[in-house]
Amino acid sequence: MPTVSQILSMLMNRVGLTDNELAERTGIPQPTISRIRNGDSRDPRDSTLRPLAQYFGLSVSQLRGDVPLPADRVKISANEEVIEVSTDVFRLALAIESLTSKERGALQTLVDALAQSKGGKVRFVEDSNG
Repeated sequence: MPTVSQILSMLMNRVGLTDNELAERTGIPQPTISRIRNGDSRDPRDSTLRPLAQYFGLSVSQLRGDVPLPADRVKISANEEVIEVSTDVFRLALAIESLTSKERGALQTLVDALAQSKGGKVRFVEDSNG
């Protein structure tokens, strides 16, 4: 059975996150994330793991390795709705979330240009926090 350290490291590697980036996005201090990833914190509290699990769209039990991770799909919660997406879509969503407003604007321009060539229009929805 994989450890919290192994699972967290795999998830972070899968989406290309550093300890600092995950700390910024979850509010968990970077040293705590590093201790968990290094295996120095063998049994972290659920209250510490909850924001990490939530960020990756998992349960604490999945992050602990008590329940298997989905192979190529992830369940995410948004606006009180749970949806299932591929890990590639999830990785893309995380990458978009980390963009600055200016970068999102440039990406929106690109998406609009692509959509226009296909006869449609696509809009990114900004949340009230970003």
